[in-house]
Amino acid sequence: MAIDLEKINLYRIIPIQNLDQNLRHGLYCKNAGRNDPDFVTIGSQDVITRRDRAIVKCFPDTVVNDYVPFYFSVRTPMLYNIITGHGVPSRPQGDIIYLCCRLTDITSSELQWCYTNGNAASAITKFYKKLENIQNKVDWHSINTTDFRDENADGDEDRVRKKHAEFLVKEHVPVEYVKAIVVLNEEKRDEVLVILEKLNSTIPVLINPKQKFYFL
Repeated sequence: MAIDLEKINLYRIIPIQNLDQNLRHGLYCKNAGRNDPDFVTIGSQDVITRRDRAIVKCFPDTVVNDYVPFYFSVRTPMLYNIITGHGVPSRPQGDIIYLCCRLTDITSSELQWCYTNGNAASAITKFYKKLENIQNKVDWHSINTTDFRDENADGDEDRVRKKHAEFLVKEHVPVEYVKAIVVLNEEKRDEVLVILEKLNSTIPVLINPKQKFYFL
């Protein structure tokens, strides 16, 4: 089945505490040098450090932390690790929200981008910059499945890496590319709406569409 590029969304998970900053300034990569003392980090420090050294193979003068990362998938093992405290500081699931962009908006812009077939910090992950290859280079079954345990039904031991396939945008993503925000529940929607009203933003806020973004 052919992939409809117009229907591919890109998802960046952030703690709600970073939303105000992200909406004011857009999304910046780690290496942009923007030091906000109130910025909350939700990832593994070990993985973040490895991304400082991981070469983006289709732009070999850059490393992964020169890019703003997005996932193609939702309800990821990364989110599970955050809410269980597995290898990262634990946070309530409701504190994690999704910033949603459209693939075609970014790929038709002047922004520099590429994508991967798995976690960008993994040594075996491959990088691509031709959009016409995305159907065959990304494992869409892994992206879409919720069964990513080691004993997943088809026994794919590389499932977790492939589910974390990434779309990377060099340095900065302006806020106008954010087309929706997804939250867990009405309480978090109301918190986000307060921030949006303060910034005169009309970005739509959705509560866990189709019940597929969060672990319930």
